[in-house]
Parts: sequence; C-alpha cells; structure tokens
Amino acid sequence: MRKIHQGWRILIGLIGLLGILIISQWAVPAQAATNYNGANFTTAAKVTNGPDFKHADTIDIQYHLDFGTTPLHNGDTITLDFPENLRGKTPGDTFDVTDESGEVIGKAVASDTGVVITMNDALEEKINAKLTLNLATKYRYDDTGEKDVVFPLENNGSSTSTINMVANEANLSKNGTIQDDGTIKWTILVNRKNLHLKNVEISDTIGDHQEMIHGVTVSKAYWTSATGYKREKPAMTADDYQVTYHDQGFDLTFNDDLDQMVAIDYYTKITDPSLIDSGYKFRNNAEMTWGGGTSTDAEEAAREEAEDKEEAAKEAEAAAAKKQAAKAKQTAAKAKQTTAKPKTTAKATATQSAGRTVNHNRKLPQTDEAPVAWATLSGLGLLLAVGSVRVLRRH
Repeated sequence: MRKIHQGWRILIGLIGLLGILIISQWAVPAQAATNYNGANFTTAAKVTNGPDFKHADTIDIQYHLDFGTTPLHNGDTITLDFPENLRGKTPGDTFDVTDESGEVIGKAVASDTGVVITMNDALEEKINAKLTLNLATKYRYDDTGEKDVVFPLENNGSSTSTINMVANEANLSKNGTIQDDGTIKWTILVNRKNLHLKNVEISDTIGDHQEMIHGVTVSKAYWTSATGYKREKPAMTADDYQVTYHDQGFDLTFNDDLDQMVAIDYYTKITDPSLIDSGYKFRNNAEMTWGGGTSTDAEEAAREEAEDKEEAAKEAEAAAAKKQAAKAKQTAAKAKQTTAKPKTTAKATATQSAGRTVNHNRKLPQTDEAPVAWATLSGLGLLLAVGSVRVLRRH
C-alpha cells in the first residue's frame, strides 16, 4: 500500500511539473515584430537613369541598406519613403524578395509614398544583412526644369540627385498595359496638342507574339494634368470614323476634322504566355497621317529632341552674349577710371569667341559613373535577388 501511495505521489509530481512547463511556455510572449525605418540603415541612394524626364517617364531609383549587427526576424518590416517629389509608379504592386536560389525571404508592397518589405524567417539568427532596392517612380508634380531629388540617409545624412523635367511636345503617343487575362490594352493618344487637323488617319501595326483583337473604342479626351487625362463619355460612334482590321493591326480614318485630343483603346492577345513574366518588351507602332503630312511616334520623339537641342543652343547663345556684354561694360568702366584724359573716350574692342552648342540631354554629373562592383565579405556571402531587389548577407 505504501508503494502505491508513493507511486501516486510521483505521478502527481510529474503531472504538476509538466503543467508548470506548459504554463511557462504560455507565459513567454512571442517576439514582437519590429518596424524599421529604412532611412536609418540607408548608406547610399540615387536616381539611376535620366537626367531628362517627361512627366510620364519612369524615374528609376536605387537604395543601399546595411543592417550591421541588427538582426532581421520573421514579421519585421522595413519602410522606405520615396523622396518628397517622387511617387510610386504602380501603387499596390506586390513582389517577392528571393535569394539567388529562389527562396522567398520577404514580400514588398509599393505605395504612392514608398515601399514596405515584410521579412519571413529565412534570415533568423543571421546578421550583417545588406539590401539593394531598385524601384520605379514618377515625378509627382506638373512643373518643369531642374529639380533636386533628396534621399534621407543614416545618421541624419542625405544624398541629392538632380533631374530635369521637360514638357512632352509630341502630338502622338502610345502606351500598353498587360492585363491579367493575357492580353495587352493599348492606348493611342492622337492630337495631344489639340491642334486643328484635317483628314486624320491612324495606322497601327502590332509587334511580334501578339494577335489583333477586333474592336476599338474611340473617345474624345482632355488633359487634367501634365500626365493625366480623361475620356469624354459617351465614346465616339461608327458615324465618326471608319476602321479596317488586318492581321497586323488596323487602319482608322476620322470622318471629320479633329480639334482636340482623342484616345483610341484596343486589345491584343499575347500568343506566347511564357513571355509575360520574362521581361520581354511587347512593341507596337502607330502612325498618324493628316492633311499636312505624316507623323510616327518615333518621329515625334526625334522632333522633340531636336527642338530641345535648338532651344538649348539659343539659351547658350543668349547667355554668352549677356556675359560678353557684361565683360565689355566692366572693361569700359575700368578704362574710364584709369584714363589720364577724362574727356577722351577710349575705343572698346570685343572679340566673340567661337560659340558652342550646349546639349541639355547630356548626363548630369551624378549619373556619369563607373559600373558598380560587388564584393562579398569574409565568411558566408550570398547575393540575393528579387527582380529589382538584391540582398547581400553573411552570417
């Protein structure tokens, strides 16, 4: 009987010990996730393309972050704010952060004002994580001219890139967006400058790996900002234009003169779905013919570039003339002060040096740089990449 009582006491003791262990596990709180301000770990940041941009152009930016001895845990987030005058190109865009083997180590979500990366447990118990982010943005405002893009850095520092915003003078443009169903929505903007054009005809030729889907929507449109526009409703009808479809696209003729912008929307089907996520660039070519001549989107871009160069040359010539006039004025004043005969006016001779054309399309200093060299640190070094995201870490 005594042995039975002892056995019960041992059993009860074990059960009590097990209960204490279970309760203690419950009592230990799970490690709370930390939201890191990416600026506190940003060692460098810059604009990587340009420097000249139209308001619809993509401005590529790059961040380098170094977390040093700060570990990154499952659920931790890293928030990076865009510079004040830039905005996210595609707010809501979500993409995986993966290492070189394809393992997902986090997920990033872009917004209008920045990007947030949420880490998983792949970097648990690891330090010295280094992160390189390449992100797509657009200029936030409608003004033009040179603008400073200021990036906050660690230790209250900052890095500044200079971009030049120029007006888009093209009268014809085209844009395509891949849809979830494997099609591409194309939009041609005709008569962007709201000119009075007669006998307007549009000829569109689709590129490789696409099939034309019959059916276009033609709408009068108006600008709401430097890059934004709205289509008027209802859309134009078949009484306003004639369209002929063929295997490589379509031809469209307007029945009446145009005096405002028109948006032509249509779709093509992607014939090789494997190209959608491969980085392949689907292309299309649009041409506008009117009573006075023809214009392709490529020709419009070339004409615009030539006009920019001509304007730059005029500005440079005016600046040189102004500088020369000021110099001549200073020389005359000096001669007047030093002459021994106050009533005698000395003749001034001004020799203009050979002029030169200033091309504002030249890269600004911050973009004239050598290719980036990568080096792994001692120990275990891994280069991680996610499309536009690269991470370098070691134990």
